[in-house]
Amino acid sequence: MNDQRKTPRRAANEVLEVADQITGVQIGRVVNISAEGLMLLGQEPIITGSVYQLELCLRTTGEDESKISFGAEAVWTMEATQPDSFWTGFRIIDISNEGVLFIDELILNWHTSEA
Repeated sequence: MNDQRKTPRRAANEVLEVADQITGVQIGRVVNISAEGLMLLGQEPIITGSVYQLELCLRTTGEDESKISFGAEAVWTMEATQPDSFWTGFRIIDISNEGVLFIDELILNWHTSEA
């Protein structure tokens, strides 16, 4: 697979659930992410070329949740080695400035927690 990313993605070091904002159905968990795209591991194949309105949910302390919404296009999908699991790569096509900052801060926190 030819990697055409402009920004390297950072592997998630916590569970980040992603849901279809329209249906509310969880479609996968973040494997890696940048403000330009993400890879999910989910239980259903995603149709390449489909555009989704997604919501990323981050549990904070206690029962609080932080959420960001963004539009993303499924660029590729393939079956994972685990039964009934699929990898899907998304390109983020519409995200607010606050959403970009949220992802950047998340990645920065992961980086500083590894040091």
